[in-house]
Amino acid sequence: MEVLAGTRVVLFQSEEDEEELCISGGVSPDGGLVIEQVSEGDLTTWCFEESPHEVRVEVRPAGTEALAQYFHVDDARELLKMLGTLYCGYDVSLRVRGLMQRLGVPYEVVERPIVR
Repeated sequence: MEVLAGTRVVLFQSEEDEEELCISGGVSPDGGLVIEQVSEGDLTTWCFEESPHEVRVEVRPAGTEALAQYFHVDDARELLKMLGTLYCGYDVSLRVRGLMQRLGVPYEVVERPIVR
């Protein structure tokens, strides 16, 4: 699922002396929510036998709308800003997925397949 230009928000970025981890969110062309997590470095290589490693969480427009209603915001762009304010740690993707599970909001996790 692609992300509309100008909608990407960085939810977490690791410090310079740490394993590289960037978690960002964006809005898909149909109004869905996309959270992308990219890690790179020795720990990533050890865990996944490759670096960088990418994981993407995709939420359809109806789920995005349900999350926006939960946070009392108008649209997916405002939702991203809210998520960036409330969930700002290295585990932001896990915490947002936990919230969606509690609220019954469906989502899909797409992980780049590991090539062995």
